[in-house]
Amino acid sequence: MTLLTVWPDDQPGHVLLRTEDPGTITAELARLGVEFARWPVDGPMPGATEAEVLARYRDRVDERTTAVGYHAVDVLTGDFGPAERALPRDEDRFFVTGSAVWYLHAGRQVHAVLCEPGDLLGIPAHTRHWHDGGSNPGHVTVRVRHPASSAAPSATEPLRDHDFPGFDELVAGRESSWPALSH
Repeated sequence: MTLLTVWPDDQPGHVLLRTEDPGTITAELARLGVEFARWPVDGPMPGATEAEVLARYRDRVDERTTAVGYHAVDVLTGDFGPAERALPRDEDRFFVTGSAVWYLHAGRQVHAVLCEPGDLLGIPAHTRHWHDGGSNPGHVTVRVRHPASSAAPSATEPLRDHDFPGFDELVAGRESSWPALSH
């Protein structure tokens, strides 16, 4: 199950919100301009090639690319983005297998979205973010990159992302009654 944790950007130990409720997650991320949705996952694809993954999810990928145009579509396995950055284009991530945390730094808060298979995140251009797949990253995502935005990003100092709980710590901190993550 998807988990959203929110902290003030200057107090990584002070949790403002922690929820697995999809409605609350959707509403909270929408405040940031981030889309969150759940797509059905068609089962595991061990050893699948990029072409096979894209073929299986072609209808959903086509829906994203025809609605807003696109720059590129690819499949990434266990990619890691430990440094905070902002991209000049919108980017969608659909989780096919595994889990990872996407950290979104908006305003004075950090929103950590622990994503699972079936999760779709639509991240707007210039949103400061980083991500962590843990000590053994094995997640597979379909990435849709949309055309670059002409708006200039705001200049800010990056956070010390290592001050915030990472994937392994967030997973370990889950209550024992919560379902196990597929990593």
